[in-house]
Amino acid sequence: MSRSLKRIAFAGTRGVPANYGGFETAVDEITRRFVAAGYDCDVFCRLSHSGGQLDTHEGRRLIYVKGASQTWLETFASAFQTGWYLLRHRREYGHVFWFNNANFPGIMLTLLAGIPLTVNTDGLEWRRKKWSWPFKAYYMATSWFISRIVPRLVSDSFGIQDFYRKVFWRKTMMIPYGIPRRVEVGPEEQAGILQNYGLQSGKYFLQITRFEPDNLPLEIARGFLESGLGERGYQYVAVGYRGDSPYALALHDLSGRGGGVRVLPAVYDPKVLFTLRTHCFAYTHGNSVGGTNPALLEAMSTCPRILAIDVPFSREVMAGSGLYFRPDNIAAVFRQSIEQPSQCETFQKRAAWYNWEAVAQAYVDIVERRTPNYAG
Repeated sequence: MSRSLKRIAFAGTRGVPANYGGFETAVDEITRRFVAAGYDCDVFCRLSHSGGQLDTHEGRRLIYVKGASQTWLETFASAFQTGWYLLRHRREYGHVFWFNNANFPGIMLTLLAGIPLTVNTDGLEWRRKKWSWPFKAYYMATSWFISRIVPRLVSDSFGIQDFYRKVFWRKTMMIPYGIPRRVEVGPEEQAGILQNYGLQSGKYFLQITRFEPDNLPLEIARGFLESGLGERGYQYVAVGYRGDSPYALALHDLSGRGGGVRVLPAVYDPKVLFTLRTHCFAYTHGNSVGGTNPALLEAMSTCPRILAIDVPFSREVMAGSGLYFRPDNIAAVFRQSIEQPSQCETFQKRAAWYNWEAVAQAYVDIVERRTPNYAG
């Protein structure tokens, strides 16, 4: 059996079914297509983020690692446990894809096992405000070290690729994410969802994100209050509340006090999310650190207007369309957006370049030892 026909492993995420973030969705979409193309795929999952253990899921074999009881240690422990498994079963695998440089222990064990591997580097994690300086130093150091010793690296945007070239003097392969599969939701069901949330179509701004400082939901909510649009009947709806961190609590405290700010729990139902995006007046995107952001791609596939943080990654994905804000002018951009016409067609044409079929093919090319040339 040739190497390429052995099992392909996808490691370093919380696993499938995808119910957390961009990496999980990416692994879900890519492995579906690997299976359809005849590959055997193993997806490593964390027990702490699963709703129960499954042997398989839609053709993928699922392998669970325990992780750690302490949240701060979970990624490190899960990576080591995954790497140890791969080392012990090294003859079974033709290739391993690791996602996120933070999984350094597992990546090193995979190198030790001699299994061909590729690392999707993720964004510039050490710039995230939520991390303490020891974690920032760890991320930066591991990213530099990985750039020196791992033979194949993937960047999910041209901006990340450019950073690795200029700072780490290392070439990477640019393979982004794809836009989500379209969800079919009938008019009556959409109306029921809006009624359930007490929302009026076209009268609310929406942000669906994890409530973390790098994603700016608190700053955006304050900007909305300052804009005075709440007095004109608009609302700012932040979806993603799932933990009582000081930052999340500060945002939650603004909800329901007047001014139009509403904070909702995290939602994973595709029909609900599709409906919320489709009927918002505009989507606000505050993810300031990272490359091609899946939440922005989802917004581009459904939303009529987008207000995005003015960073290179936003401008790369939206190709100059939409409106851009800085932390110091959020209120002004909110007011400016009221006069902005719908850009649905422009967004959707741009989003079509981010294609899961092309993404998966690029990963297949890596397994088959071809140079991937992502063309969307």
